[in-house]
Amino acid sequence: MSMSLRKRALRFWRNEDGASSTIEFLFWFPFFLYVAYSGMDLGLLSFHHADLERSLDMTVREVRLNRLPDGETEWDHALLKEMVCERALISNCSEHLALEMKSINPRVGNQLDPTPYCVDTPATIRKPEDVVFELGTSNELMIIRACLEVSPAFGLSMMNELVKQDNDGQWELHAISVFVHEPFGGSSTAPAGGGSTEPPEDVADATN
Repeated sequence: MSMSLRKRALRFWRNEDGASSTIEFLFWFPFFLYVAYSGMDLGLLSFHHADLERSLDMTVREVRLNRLPDGETEWDHALLKEMVCERALISNCSEHLALEMKSINPRVGNQLDPTPYCVDTPATIRKPEDVVFELGTSNELMIIRACLEVSPAFGLSMMNELVKQDNDGQWELHAISVFVHEPFGGSSTAPAGGGSTEPPEDVADATN
C-alpha cells in the first residue's frame, strides 16, 4: 500500500502536464493584478475629481449671488473651504483643500499663477504669502481654483506615474471655475486686478 502511494506521488511529481500553463499564470497574474489595482485607483481619482468640481460649482453659485450662510457677515477663504467641504464626500477635506480666487481681465484671461497652490506645496515652489484671494465686487469677473490632496487606495499602481503627487504620495486634484458677481454680489472694496497683500489666515496657519 505504501509503495503504491509512493509510486503515485513520484508519477505525479514527474508529470509535466499543465506545467506550461502554471508558468504562464505566474507570469501574467502580477500584471493583471497591477492593472486591476490601477483601475480601482483610477475610479477613486475620477470620483474625487468629479466630487470636487461639483462642490466647487455649488459653492460658486452661492458666492455669485452673494448668499452668505446664516451668521456670516463676509466671504473669506475659511468660509469657502467650509462650504466646499460640506458639499463634498471627501474625508478630512478641510485639511487638504486650498483655494485661490482673484478678479481677472476678460481681455487677458487666466491670470492665476501657472503652479497651483496646495496645502503641502513647498515654499521653494510657491510661498504662502503669494497666494491670492480676492473677494471681488459687483459685476466683476472672477476665477477660483481649488487644489485637493487625496490619498490613493493602493500605493503601487500605474496612476502614480500619471498623476501629480506631493512629497507624501498624495494626489493633487485641481478644479477651476469662472463666474461673474451679480450686481448686488461681492463684498470687497479691493480694486479689480489687485492682489491680496496678506495670505488667507488658514493658509498661513497651515504652513506654520
